[in-house]
Amino acid sequence: MKRITALAVALMAIAVVAAPVAALAAETDPQQTDPNAKADFHGKIKVGRTKATLKVTYNCNAGQVLWISAKEVSSGKAARGLTKESSSKISSAWWQSHRNPITCDSQPHTATFSMDKKEKGSKGALKPGQAWVQFCVTNGDALVLSAHDFVTVTD
Repeated sequence: MKRITALAVALMAIAVVAAPVAALAAETDPQQTDPNAKADFHGKIKVGRTKATLKVTYNCNAGQVLWISAKEVSSGKAARGLTKESSSKISSAWWQSHRNPITCDSQPHTATFSMDKKEKGSKGALKPGQAWVQFCVTNGDALVLSAHDFVTVTD
């Protein structure tokens, strides 16, 4: 009996420690053309001198271009204004990329995606705090996948 209790306590402790590492299931857009497409953000945005990275597990049935974006206000707090259209106007930092390769074959894929300031409109420096992340896959003019949420930024 003591072994079973000890085992149960050990398993609960492992579950509590592992819980913060779980993926953050990003919200998806009801306008996306693939109702089964989704993206889960894993961990934090890691910021380097010239690029930032985020690990994502995604699933889509078709797609040619991925756009990933992270916007942050100067306070580093999760500002609801960043969730609105044209939020780059209120952001102090906006890093993005249309250059990451993707695979859309209805299977889940996990990859680490990069963002930087090379594209037009990008600005500022991401700093520790909360950034609004958008992860969008298009196939021609069709929005296949649109996922978004606040993600912690670390350096």
